[in-house]
Amino acid sequence: MAIKTALNKIEREIGVKRCLIITGNVSDVYLNEDSMLCTLEEYLKKILDTKGYNTITWDVTNDIKGDLSKLSENELPQMEGDAYDLDDDSGNENNDTTTEVNASAINSPKDMFNLILTNMTGKSERKYAFVLNWGGFVFSNTPLSDLEERTCLTLLCKSLNNISAQNVTDNENIIIIITNNISLLPISFYQKNPDVSSITISMPDREERKQLYDINKHLFNVKEDLDNDRLTARVDMMEGFTNKEILQMAKMSDNIEGMTFDKLFFLFKYGEKENPWEKLDYDAVQGIEGQLSKRVIGQDEAIEKVKKVVVKAYMGLSGIHKSSSRNAPKGVLFFVGPTGVGKTELSKALAEFLFGDEQACIRFDMSEYAQPTSDQKLIGAPPGYVGYEEGGQLTNAIKEKPFSIILFDEIEKAAKPNPRILDIFLQILEDGRLTDSKGETVYFSESVIIFTSNLGTASIEPNGTKEEIANKFIEEVSRYFNKELGRPELLGRIGKNNIVPFNFIKDPDLSRKIARSKLQPIKNIIKEKFQLDLNFDDEEKFIEFVLGGADSNKGGRDILNSINDRLLDDLAMYLFNNKDVLNDIGGSKVKITIVDDKINFELE
Repeated sequence: MAIKTALNKIEREIGVKRCLIITGNVSDVYLNEDSMLCTLEEYLKKILDTKGYNTITWDVTNDIKGDLSKLSENELPQMEGDAYDLDDDSGNENNDTTTEVNASAINSPKDMFNLILTNMTGKSERKYAFVLNWGGFVFSNTPLSDLEERTCLTLLCKSLNNISAQNVTDNENIIIIITNNISLLPISFYQKNPDVSSITISMPDREERKQLYDINKHLFNVKEDLDNDRLTARVDMMEGFTNKEILQMAKMSDNIEGMTFDKLFFLFKYGEKENPWEKLDYDAVQGIEGQLSKRVIGQDEAIEKVKKVVVKAYMGLSGIHKSSSRNAPKGVLFFVGPTGVGKTELSKALAEFLFGDEQACIRFDMSEYAQPTSDQKLIGAPPGYVGYEEGGQLTNAIKEKPFSIILFDEIEKAAKPNPRILDIFLQILEDGRLTDSKGETVYFSESVIIFTSNLGTASIEPNGTKEEIANKFIEEVSRYFNKELGRPELLGRIGKNNIVPFNFIKDPDLSRKIARSKLQPIKNIIKEKFQLDLNFDDEEKFIEFVLGGADSNKGGRDILNSINDRLLDDLAMYLFNNKDVLNDIGGSKVKITIVDDKINFELE
């Protein structure tokens, strides 16, 4: 009971500590001991009333609440201008009503901190509790740059320290500062300060979510009765939700008739009525190899492994062996092998298959994250630093596209020079979620995580059987994580069985097949843009011409480079030089022939 533990600590430390900073999930609602919902302000008022405190609540807008009639004039600070108006003009003799302070009495935070100082120090027969709401907005985290803030911070510190040694255990006056982010407060105020205690209210844990759901399940207008296993699954799905969000989701169900809980969850969390994973067609999944192999040639073993991940996700079995199964990614894969053999292409093809658009493959080039602090680019700069408002590149991408392939390309380029980035990966793989610098949590539960690497390419010879080469790549990845990085726990999260070796492309037939597959898109684009048909006098001869300019050690990528060098450069010049003729005739054919190892174009 994480929230209950924090609330109990608050109750214990009132009257013991001079100042409590309550941070974290402070804007939520909580179940009290009577299983009734209350806000933090309501909880504090009840506890402070029970302990006999006169409570004054204030925020930086000068919104003051509390019974000020118990303050005597000689306890108030003497300031220029009008005096405090402590009279109750209503004529109500009951001191439980709120007495408003004359607006001219407190014109600035400095005036309020003077009032706090006067009533926190010295010998007092009354007990005062000053609750500073939205306390993070009172100071900047570098208050020394502003005289007004320096003065207020000094008055606040004096309020805690200006007390005689004899009064240390007798004076129970307290300041309670409420902020959702403690980093908004000056660290010099609370760090290693024995008068200050920081208490973090966390998100509701599983037991608290279940308790709230049990009390309010009648509010969820969804189909089907639940057995215990399904109820547990619902509670797990809402991990990371505040109590408010659980109740808001119930409220959303009022407007939608006949929706299952799962569809309601996706609609509330992602703004999507449909879960793309649920829309996958059985026959399409059955034939996924054929779809992926249209774009990735010669990597049948890698495609087979990808199919197993997709099938497991399709059947709803991803991550169920973990306690955090609802947040675990749908799959984790580590593609390793030579450059240009289809690792990135397979990731894009998988995104198109699963989500209908290869743009759902969100690629991060890890060479851009090699600097020691560049991991901040993924989750956002800390408060006060340039770029804080922009958030993190990774967390922003997941907010925008929760259903996606997350591709961390060439991980070794960042892993060793910037080891802190591995901690981010560890959290994603373990918890399936990540909190950015602004405190917002994103989830990877609907994504597939793919790492790619060229580890071993320089040292592993392409000789030997596929099985032998694959085992060498797997051994190289294991050696890298276990010995070179010293991070076996990350390899453990990925899973050795999820290391997917890619083959060298040494078979000439595969190279021809790759080259042939890349010509068709070019034909389509030329037809669409110029209304021209590209005809090869001898397509097989042209393919050999292309392959003659490609380095087989660089895989399919160099075949693309050769097509660019040996076809597109010359084709562009031919079309440019004949632009007027093409405009006049409209809709023709360009015949391509290879003569003496040179390309020739002829308009037909």
